[in-house]
Amino acid sequence: MKKIILLICILLGISSCEVIDEAVQDARAYGDATRYEKKQERIGNELFDEDTQKIMWNGMELIVPQNTKINERGKLVYGDYELNIYFYRVTRENICTAKKSFKKEWYKKYNNNYYVLEGSTYNNLIIHWNSNINLARKIARENNFTEC
Repeated sequence: MKKIILLICILLGISSCEVIDEAVQDARAYGDATRYEKKQERIGNELFDEDTQKIMWNGMELIVPQNTKINERGKLVYGDYELNIYFYRVTRENICTAKKSFKKEWYKKYNNNYYVLEGSTYNNLIIHWNSNINLARKIARENNFTEC
């Protein structure tokens, strides 16, 4: 790959190949992000219609899709794949603080603690169904979380 970039630089008469190399790296990163987001969309869509199960997380019983769990970082996991759906504990002052438009939050008070469920959409996909947000919304509804 580097030889091809060097050849292009020589043919174009560019003294520094940094510009071309940077463009190639950006394209590669965009491709990786798109593949990741497509997989997230597919899994979220698949899990939306799955049966549910009850699990314990931080002493709280949660209803989540079958064959999923919440890992030690609070992410919803399907098989060995982490979805962009997070569960975490916050103080009362920090409820509903997501400022980014691609995130949606729900909260719940349980045993004098506040818990947040957060889902994300995908900005890199041209066509997306927001299956991750839809799945998070379904989980929030089944567990009596309140939308922010």
